[in-house]
Order: sequence, then C-alpha cells, then structure tokens
Amino acid sequence: MKANYQKVLTWVALCLALMAGLGLRARAETEAQRVVARLLAPPTIKTEPRFTAKIRVPPGQLYDPLFPFIRDGAVWLIDDGGEVDGTSGRLLAVSATGKITVIVPYTVSLPLIAGGFAPAGFGNMAGQFVELSQPKAGFDGIFMNHVIQRLDPTKKYAPRLICALPKAGELGNGIAGAGADARFGPPNSPFGGRFFAATLLNGVVYQMNGAGTCSPFVDVGKYGGPAGLAFSTDEKQMLVTTQANQKGGGLSVSTLKIGGGMILRISPDGEIDDPPAAKGLDAPMGLGIAPKGFGSYEGQIFVADAGPTFGGPSGIEVPMTQRVAADGKVYRVGPDGQPQLVASGFLNPSGIKFVENNFWVSDIAGDFIGGKRELPDGFIVEIEAK
Repeated sequence: MKANYQKVLTWVALCLALMAGLGLRARAETEAQRVVARLLAPPTIKTEPRFTAKIRVPPGQLYDPLFPFIRDGAVWLIDDGGEVDGTSGRLLAVSATGKITVIVPYTVSLPLIAGGFAPAGFGNMAGQFVELSQPKAGFDGIFMNHVIQRLDPTKKYAPRLICALPKAGELGNGIAGAGADARFGPPNSPFGGRFFAATLLNGVVYQMNGAGTCSPFVDVGKYGGPAGLAFSTDEKQMLVTTQANQKGGGLSVSTLKIGGGMILRISPDGEIDDPPAAKGLDAPMGLGIAPKGFGSYEGQIFVADAGPTFGGPSGIEVPMTQRVAADGKVYRVGPDGQPQLVASGFLNPSGIKFVENNFWVSDIAGDFIGGKRELPDGFIVEIEAK
C-alpha cells in the first residue's frame, strides 16, 4: 500500500512538473511570437501629394532585399541574409503580384551583394550572372577586399571567382570592403563593355572588363563612400550616391555626417563633374531615373535615403528585439538639384527600380549584411505617381 501510494505521489509530481514546464514553454512562445510580430509589422508609408504607396512584398519573406533590376518581365534582386555554412544571400525574382521565386538559394555562393547578367559581347561571361561578393560571410567579411564572381545559369549557377578587387584609395587603408551597388554599363554607351562595383569602405568605384581584369575606376573618397550606381538618360554620365563620414568620408558606421550625402556625376573616363546632381542627403543608397509616363517627372532622379540613423548606434547596433527608426525616405531631384520629399516612413530603403509606370523601393529594415541581425523583416514598397 505504501509503495503504491509513493508511486502515485511520484506520478503526480511528474505531471505537475510537466504541466509547469509546458506552461513556461507556452509563455515563452507567446513572448517570442509577440516580439516577432512587432518586428515584422508592416510599416506605415506616408506619401506627399501626387504620390501613393502600397506594400508589394510585406515583411516576413525577405532579409536584406538590396538593389533590384529587371529580367524576364520580373523584378530580380539579391536578398542578403540567411547565412548557411559560410554562404549567404539568395537571388530572387519577384512577380508583379509579389510572388517570390528563388533562383539561387542560400547555399550556393559567397555572400551576394549586387550584380547583373553580362550582356552579349562580354567575353565568355555573356549570359552569366556577375556579382560583387564579400569574401567571407559575417561581419568580418565587410572589412576584407571584396571579390567578383560569375554564376553560370547553365550549371545551376555554380560560382567561379573572376577577381579580387585590389586595394585602392586613401580611406579605409585602401581595403575594398563594405560592398554596395554593382552593375553593367549600358551597351553601346561610353560605359559599355564594363562592369562597375562600389565599395563604401575605401570610397572607390571599380571597373572590370570582358577579360576579367579589375581596376579602380574613380576614387570618390573625399565626398564619402559610394553606395548606389545609375546612368543618366543619355548614358553619358554615371550617377553615384555617396555617404559622408564625419571624419572625411568612407564607411559611415556611427559617424554619419548628416546632410553630407550627395549624388555625384562621373564621366566615362572617371572624372568627377561639377556640380553634383544633388546635395543635402543623409545616407543615400540606390537611385533611378523616371521614365516617360511616370506622371510629370520624366527624367528626374529618384533616390532612396536610409536616413540619419543608418549605420550608427540607432541603426545597425539596435538590439535584436527592437525595431530600427522609421527615418528612411525617398526623394526626387528636381531641375534645381534640390531633393524633394516623395515618401517617408521607411526603415532602411536600399534600392529603387522603375517598373512600367511605377517604381519599387526595397527596404532592408533591421537586418544587415554583416549578419549581426538575422530576421526576415525586409519588404518592398510600390510607389505610383498620380
């Protein structure tokens, strides 16, 4: 009798312990769900008169949606994040309805940043995806000389190294780190036959020819670190956004010079033309030029600005459970060269791409290339001109 009683007590104690454990687990799950729901809440985008905005891809599917481009009738972009065994980033296609198709999964390549498909006449790289990459996943990879790779679609996008970017410039000890935008020059233009890549750390835009030779194209370090690349409507100038550091240029981690951001105009031979296309920005990233049919703004530059807290203590160093400041904006540059507000409420907008008569803005939100925050809180906003 006593033995049976003891067994019952033991069984009850085990049940109570199990119930208590389940209760704690349930509470923990509820708290985790509450935190994630807050971090993945869709932003509220406010537009100026004559513009409207809608969320095309809500948070919860993308980590760092970077610089978009058009291919096969869809918007393609690199989604940095989701590190797996030293690889990081995916190449995605996003349909007009927001459906995401994975072209290159996380596990294929070194960390992807930006790139495009090589046009015809670009040597044996023609038709392959050429990309600017970190040489190593994680935060340490930011501060290493970046590389350019090519991914062959006919071989399941297996990557092959083309070159390592050489040291150049006076900033950042000349290290070609903190990669940003990269793209091919327009064919049949003075920039044709070259692939360009921007590195924020040393303030240099690099170029690569069809033979795979990489070299510095222009040092913009005295203005800041280059982030976004585009080409003028007549394809006679490259447009480069720069982010200024309080110490004189380069990567703006914790020392962003508010109002020091610019859009520079670069000639095909690498000369910086005066005056800049725009001044007075904070942390400008990607940019695009409005086509015919986009309201009354044909030919005007539209630029994503990650805002005054990008990269600083209120940006990349925000604790994982907190949302970053919603101080990102999109501007247009009028004929007078002054930025005019288009939309606000972004977190960290990175890329702009015109799609038919609208443009898409990709926002990396609180996740960053360095891997200090890994949460799929990125999103895409579509903006229309009335």
